[in-house]
Amino acid sequence: MQEVKFDLGKNIVETARASGVPQFQTRDIAGLVSYGVTAIPPQVALRYIRAGYEIRWQPVFAMTMYSNKERDPGLAVQSVDLQLGQRFETHEAAQTFVEQTLAQFVQGKWVRYHEPEWTTLLTGRSSMLDEAGRIADELTTVDPAYKISPEDWRSAMRHGIIWRWSGDGVLATLTVNNDGSQTGKADYNIELQFDLLDVKLKRDAANLARDLKEGDAKGWGSTAKHEADKKAAQARNKVLEENAVKRGDSVVTAR
Repeated sequence: MQEVKFDLGKNIVETARASGVPQFQTRDIAGLVSYGVTAIPPQVALRYIRAGYEIRWQPVFAMTMYSNKERDPGLAVQSVDLQLGQRFETHEAAQTFVEQTLAQFVQGKWVRYHEPEWTTLLTGRSSMLDEAGRIADELTTVDPAYKISPEDWRSAMRHGIIWRWSGDGVLATLTVNNDGSQTGKADYNIELQFDLLDVKLKRDAANLARDLKEGDAKGWGSTAKHEADKKAAQARNKVLEENAVKRGDSVVTAR
């Protein structure tokens, strides 16, 4: 096994056969089908093979592909999770690895992804800041082309960073956390996930509708609170955009 290849949207059994993995651990729990492999040798690279969106990741400790019989009797691969298999001695080494991953997305056809009802896309350091100009607690729209300073990187790792892109109907999510942030140690968890975007959006919408209905039934006013939170987010985004322009950064328009 020299390379593991994968894509989404095709039958999970056929994808597994074509992947290059000799044997997967398979599970079927109430229709949720998974094909997983762990302890992947560090010299083996994993490659997302969608033309124009290729991503190569290495070393990977674990890979899991998922499908759902109820949503798709054809058992198309709906998501793939990759868990990095590398420990970093320093924060600088971890940041360098992350930057190499970001560069692949920037160079490909991927576009930054966000939810316009809740967030805005900014360039530069402004994409990391809250309304007061401090490193935000929740970082889900950081500019992947922005070179983060070592100081800001350490500060951001208190809560971690999530980068997201969309491309050809697929959502890619890079999640970076440092479990040693409280002690200053470099103890990073880095994961890369690919999801069929339409499947994820439908699932998220169904879950939200269920939660709001249940919350309203219990007298929590969940729907009203949800709408109020969206209005507050829009007001916050307006401030963030105005501040970004003042700093010389830009607001990214949807493509």
